[in-house]
Amino acid sequence: MGKVDRIAEPWGSRTPYGPGETWPTRVDSYLADGLTEDDVDRWAQSATILHSNGDALDIAVKDDRIVGVRGREVDRVNHGRLGPKDLFGWQANHSPDRLTKPLIRRKGKLVETDWDTAMDAVAGRAKELLEEQGPSAISFYTTGQLFLEEYYTLGLIAHGGIGTNHVDGNTRLCTATAAAALKETFSCDGQPGSYTDIDHADVIALYGHNMAETQTVLWTRVLDRLAGPNPPKVICVDPRRPRSPARPPCTSPRGRART
Repeated sequence: MGKVDRIAEPWGSRTPYGPGETWPTRVDSYLADGLTEDDVDRWAQSATILHSNGDALDIAVKDDRIVGVRGREVDRVNHGRLGPKDLFGWQANHSPDRLTKPLIRRKGKLVETDWDTAMDAVAGRAKELLEEQGPSAISFYTTGQLFLEEYYTLGLIAHGGIGTNHVDGNTRLCTATAAAALKETFSCDGQPGSYTDIDHADVIALYGHNMAETQTVLWTRVLDRLAGPNPPKVICVDPRRPRSPARPPCTSPRGRART
């Protein structure tokens, strides 16, 4: 990763490549201050769940604690690269104000309590609702930051255990507009292309998609194409002025090209 400031330059350094070539690898890593890879007890394979790109990474573990991350070079999505969230998000685990004990509301204020008391409060209220109103009284609004096994367990609890049908998630609501647009355009709410299309494209069109900020690793791939021979044209149609077309031209909704 070198000395690139990944906050000021979220996309890191360039590894240019041309049309039809394989996107070069670049392994990004970040370890806690004073540590080197020789200090790491083990590396645990994982993937980032902080955004939609799904970048593969290895988690550095020392004394059973997370002390850093590095991108996985052989992964087909990120080829070793990591975005700022991937590089620095794990540090929240060591934040001094991170909650380590459950809180329960007493007389309008949240106070610390033990786990048994907290779990009894949750389970007890759930039982009361089930007896008074039935399964439909309980609903689940879930995050998009879980793994498949966790979603499966959640489904067993909600549908199989409690029996409620009221389950919804951030992953559906945050992409509702994109899914509706994809269905109207391509008759399917799944992505119609592949990330590898960037390796071959002559033109890349961004319609209301600020890729530079929402998918930093994917935008890194575009920047590497733009830095190589025979770069693609980038057309951006957006009512705002996004960071994505910072270098290539951008077409405004009125059709005027801007740079």
